[in-house]
Amino acid sequence: MLITVDNGINARAAVHLAQRLGIDVVVIDHHRIQEQAETTAVWSDAFCGAGLAAMFAWALALKAGWNDTRVDRLLSGCSQYATIASIADCVPLLDGTRTLARLGLAELSRSRHKGVQELLKHACTDPSQPDSRDVAFGVAPRNNAAGRMAHPAEALAVFEAALDDEAARQSVDRLNQLNVERQCTVKAHFEELIESVGPSSPAGLVVYRETSPKGIAGLLASKCVEKYSVPSVVLVPSTAPGQVVGSGRSIPGIDLFETLRPFEELFLRFGGHAQAVGLTMAVDRIEEFRETFARSVEPLVRRDSQRLDAEAELNLSFVGRHFDEQLLLLEPFGEGNRPPTFSIRMAEVLSVRNKWVRIRQGRSSIEALCWDIPLREQMKGDFLVEFLR
Repeated sequence: MLITVDNGINARAAVHLAQRLGIDVVVIDHHRIQEQAETTAVWSDAFCGAGLAAMFAWALALKAGWNDTRVDRLLSGCSQYATIASIADCVPLLDGTRTLARLGLAELSRSRHKGVQELLKHACTDPSQPDSRDVAFGVAPRNNAAGRMAHPAEALAVFEAALDDEAARQSVDRLNQLNVERQCTVKAHFEELIESVGPSSPAGLVVYRETSPKGIAGLLASKCVEKYSVPSVVLVPSTAPGQVVGSGRSIPGIDLFETLRPFEELFLRFGGHAQAVGLTMAVDRIEEFRETFARSVEPLVRRDSQRLDAEAELNLSFVGRHFDEQLLLLEPFGEGNRPPTFSIRMAEVLSVRNKWVRIRQGRSSIEALCWDIPLREQMKGDFLVEFLR
């Protein structure tokens, strides 16, 4: 029997070949269905692949008649990995995925797994209470750096070091090293990309980077979205002559998969979901794709999409333990469940230390995480802040 996770739903030829060879196939996938393979499938676009795998394992355990203790132990382990994957893969943290991610974050906080503990120590602001930001900006980049800069086995080694402190330390040190290498590589290539794009961008951005490695195409596309606030596709050379491969990332409100579906004839391979796609195409069709893509998303893109709107105005005199506990009930934050944004009027920045900023309003002050916000001491005025911890 062959069980696939996070792929296979559209692999009609491969599945048919396996069946001809006498191999039963079960597909566990969340990607959009284009040409569904004719086999047993566990599919939902509400979960990531690892989330569906966790639910599948749970269902098998119940079918096998496991007692509550064994089932709880299974969910404790599976939910940790499903949480990391759900946040890293940017699936909407709603309904069942939100429940699974919330359960997994709690399990991560009390995990006795040596590799997980060491990873959280390096990746989290508070390893005893990891949150969705820690996973998104700390854990996920380190795990992904292995496959982008070396081999995925480097990340697997962390999760194999369940009982060995030294193996855990060495494997996480290796991920840290690869992550720094990944950061430097992306920074250098993105600076070159910006120069090639120029001061303004079209409504839909397609960039061909002949010198960029395949492993960072998705990261470059994400950074294009952050900088230009438009759906972006970054193409790099393929190992096949005359072909390029690419990764696309979208902005809130635009389903990138459905936007590109009408132009499938341009692609040799194409797949993905609402916020991320992958594709392969002939190098001589890039210009046609660039023009078609920009024209198709022009009516959909709001050029003011970087503007933040506050859900409510916040008076710091009312901020305390009860307020913090209520906000924690809304976790985990991520795709589909964004952190609430508050406006703080007539305030002053007292100090900025690493990623922490202290803001005062009247006699009250708070300390909050500052993420890529150009704040400096003694700044005064009105501020927009996200979820405060």
